[in-house]
Amino acid sequence: MTRELAPGVRLHRLRTARFATTYCRVLLARDLGAEAAATAVLAAVMESAAERWPTRRALAERLADLYGATLRVGVGRLGQRQVLSAALEWPTSRALGGSAGVEAGLEVLGQVWRAPVGAAGGALDPGLVATEVRNHRRLLEAARDDKPAYALRRAVELSTPGEAFARDPNGTLEQLAAVTPAGLAALHARLLRTAPLDVYLVGDVDAREAERLVRRHLLPARAPRPRRPPPVVNLGEAPARPRVRHEADAIAQARAVLTWRGRVRPHARAGAAAEVLASVLGGGPWSRLFKVVREELGLCYHAEAGWWPAAGLLVVQTGVDPAAEPAARRAIQRLAAEVFAGRLDPEAVHALGAAAERQVDQLRDSPRALLGWQLSREALGLVPDPARWLADLRAVGPPAVRAVGRRLRPAARFVLGPRAPRRGT
Repeated sequence: MTRELAPGVRLHRLRTARFATTYCRVLLARDLGAEAAATAVLAAVMESAAERWPTRRALAERLADLYGATLRVGVGRLGQRQVLSAALEWPTSRALGGSAGVEAGLEVLGQVWRAPVGAAGGALDPGLVATEVRNHRRLLEAARDDKPAYALRRAVELSTPGEAFARDPNGTLEQLAAVTPAGLAALHARLLRTAPLDVYLVGDVDAREAERLVRRHLLPARAPRPRRPPPVVNLGEAPARPRVRHEADAIAQARAVLTWRGRVRPHARAGAAAEVLASVLGGGPWSRLFKVVREELGLCYHAEAGWWPAAGLLVVQTGVDPAAEPAARRAIQRLAAEVFAGRLDPEAVHALGAAAERQVDQLRDSPRALLGWQLSREALGLVPDPARWLADLRAVGPPAVRAVGRRLRPAARFVLGPRAPRRGT
């Protein structure tokens, strides 16, 4: 159930008595631009303290009072958008206060969301800001240490140059240098007033009570016309020739990433076919990449494929001996062409269906996972019903996969690691 509470503010409610907890997530969407690093630091400051609980210890003690409530504030990516979100999960069974317990949790989340320390005075707490700027600098400086994540990001940059997909939702060191306590307070006030805002609430709360509590604790003063964030989806074409980069790195196992791109809209039929294509190619131990490139040929220790629907991007990631990278690449390209043509391994298709069934069952058991899944589906314009998604996957056949495969063209190849020795040396 979804209801608009104010300009650009929507409440999404899922009433259920299945869980002994209530879960609430507040999320705003914005462009992935020059303030990305500042927004990431703002999230860390918000998670640390609030006006009513002005130290980390005080806020931690308040969460403990809520029978061990779990708080998470952070930034992430949703297609071309950066999202800032705060989520709280806390026990709310009748024995723990029922409706009063629900309100106690929303009060804490509202303070974290609306009143970080110092916001009322026009500058967030200088000590907290300085600490979180240092922490964020370490995170950005250490980005290259996570070799798989770094190689993936560089491959996506090559595949989508100049697009928001090529940007890190954590921002850059150059952006971080401009962060100040006063600037963060102004950013916080502006985002709460103008950015599109969604509140997701899962628990045993009826519609009238949910709306009353959200209005009281989570709804900030809003501008009459909130800003419109960029669209989630941006489908571009692959370049005429794939973009190729090799970065030297003294690691024993090279990271190699191949991408293909095409205008495959994420509606139910084509989106499901693209998921099946990616899964049959490299979605698990049943896939062609695992069974052939890893097990039969022994060319890769690790090989997997994934589909990025918001960019129309197929991504294959591998961990490979540098000397074996050329042979592994050729094998991957051969298997990709096989699947693009609609030749689907029956064992892989059956395994995908079983894995999807398990995923649907797991979503039913976790309010946090279910909301995250529904959020991504809604953002892509898809029906946020796991059963419908499962039915769409099962309906995919070779012709639908072949239709997607025809649209995909090689976009980029990125290799991180030592160069393979030349033949004959």
